[in-house]
Amino acid sequence: MASAALLGTAVLAGALGGPGPSDASAAAATVVVRPGDTLSAIAARAHTTVAALVAANHIADPDRILAGATLQIPGPGGPAAAPAPVPAPAPPATTVVVRPGDTLSAIAARAHTTVAALVAANRIADPDRILAGARLSLPAPPLPPGWGPGGPLPASLLLHPERVALRPAFVSAATSSGVAPSLLEALCWWESGWQSGATSSTGALGLCQLEPSTVDYARTKLLRNASLDPHLAPDNIAMAAAYLHDLIVRAGGDQRAAVAGYYQGLQSVEQKGMLPSTKTYVTGVFDDAAVFAAAG
Repeated sequence: MASAALLGTAVLAGALGGPGPSDASAAAATVVVRPGDTLSAIAARAHTTVAALVAANHIADPDRILAGATLQIPGPGGPAAAPAPVPAPAPPATTVVVRPGDTLSAIAARAHTTVAALVAANRIADPDRILAGARLSLPAPPLPPGWGPGGPLPASLLLHPERVALRPAFVSAATSSGVAPSLLEALCWWESGWQSGATSSTGALGLCQLEPSTVDYARTKLLRNASLDPHLAPDNIAMAAAYLHDLIVRAGGDQRAAVAGYYQGLQSVEQKGMLPSTKTYVTGVFDDAAVFAAAG
């Protein structure tokens, strides 16, 4: 959250591996509340509704849930909402038009291919120089939607194509600020599940959950752009990238300490060490960074 996280990925018991319940007496799926979680974020991940979670767990105040608590996820017969349908993929495109400010890495991310494949398919002499308006051929056969050179994006992200479409913004912001795109993607995935409208109980804003003080710092000191709007996804991502780079520098290049500082506050990490919830956060961010890196 920079420095109060709204976490975007909780682990559903029984969601991975093993057979599902075979009758009504089987145990219901559960989710463990992580620091900064909200019912709306949990409901989105579990494909249910806030009302269903409130009813299933007898929650008196939906705005107050305790980190570490185990919540029951309503079963098929309960009031849970049906999973959002995944739209059928459109026929794969064979060409792409270069947009102003585009890079080959951003185009490759959008097209589910690689920079090397684009260079080879279009005989590009200088990968760092591509002209806006140029039409590039996409390598064939294309990778399946949601897959990169080494693996898929998180399944819960693929349910939201509008969020997948934010990947070029992560690549652009991370490249500009000198941080790894996969690390920035994972950090903001943990913060909000890439939900632009997310707001935490402490007032952290947007997709990367920036505290108001962090927004001011990024505008005035890091990016020197007073017009940046934390409610706009590209601006929020750009400010988070600049702040993460600033934390890495202040942590002497220690990326794990920097990520911990994003969540707990760097001064607190240096004085007290990582809190247990911070260790969970850091481990989760780096685990998911490996997923995003593999997806390419």
